[in-house]
Amino acid sequence: MTSQIPPVPYAFGPFRVARVLGVGGFGRAVGAQDLSSQRLLCLKVFRKDRLKNRRTEESLLNELEVYKRIASSKWCPAKTFLMELEMSFQTDDSVCFAMDLMAHDLNHYMIHRPAYCDEHACRWSAQLALGINALHEMGIIHRDLKAENILIDVRENVRIADFGLSHMDEKPLDLWRKCSSDVVGTAHCMAPEILRNKKERRSMRYGLHVDWWAFGCIVYELVSWKHKALFDSECDIVDYVAWRSCSNLTYRSFPAFKDLDDPTVTDLIAGLLEPFPLLRYAFAEVEKHKYFLNDRGTSEFSGACSRALRRQEQLHILPDLQVGQNETAEILCPLPSWRSPRVSGVDWVKPKPRVVFFS
Repeated sequence: MTSQIPPVPYAFGPFRVARVLGVGGFGRAVGAQDLSSQRLLCLKVFRKDRLKNRRTEESLLNELEVYKRIASSKWCPAKTFLMELEMSFQTDDSVCFAMDLMAHDLNHYMIHRPAYCDEHACRWSAQLALGINALHEMGIIHRDLKAENILIDVRENVRIADFGLSHMDEKPLDLWRKCSSDVVGTAHCMAPEILRNKKERRSMRYGLHVDWWAFGCIVYELVSWKHKALFDSECDIVDYVAWRSCSNLTYRSFPAFKDLDDPTVTDLIAGLLEPFPLLRYAFAEVEKHKYFLNDRGTSEFSGACSRALRRQEQLHILPDLQVGQNETAEILCPLPSWRSPRVSGVDWVKPKPRVVFFS
């Protein structure tokens, strides 16, 4: 049986802003309608005056380059689980990223709908693993995987997003390649090899294994009954690594793991949270792990991409863009090429793909 990637109209603007969805340190996310295609989208809007901070501009341009690589990479079914950028453009005072409108992130669901997370934990974990592996095959290490950067789309599938801290290298990445020594990421999901560089600058280069550590942290949050982070601070991670080094202890006796009902998921998480990168579980071990076997003896990975696309759209889970809308709604129009002030290198439109079928 084959599934076709659902065709969607292309967005070109202008965009009518409906309402603000969230506010961050350097910009805001807004729900908007593309007036050319009538699509409902999310726009990440970055103020140009805040891009004067060199790191902020570097992060924005880096994220755009990752989206370009995702768009230009050979199609693989697991792209279904990656956020893709429709276009980036600028107005007089802002730089905007236009992308699909999502429901919420995993962190929101773990706080407000924990039972919903319990229901979808295994499926979402498999989808997330497929998405991480797809990034690695494209030469991308995310480096900031956390619940807040995993979004849920209208078909209740995961989408990995927020690539501002990602590292791009040769593709595909292999398990032995060490690409970076940069200290980046979020503390409670940061792999020990990154933390080591924080204390001893550039003392250890690392590779794709850092994403699998973060994946283990996310899986723990999804399956634990409190849906809380395993580590609250960098010190907690250091203490855990020290605890794992004690030869007379087994991972099953780690206090936080005792709350997990399923020994197979405990084994999965412990394998992902192995302090030594080359011994840590990666995609090959995750894909064949017993945790993902269902009652029929088949794996959650079997046909995961085609099953994800066949799921019915649940439009009610999307943000209501009618709330707060009025006749004087803001209109964001892409700045003509001859107008200034301009930020160099941010204007881009996703190329049109070929029609693709897969089983």
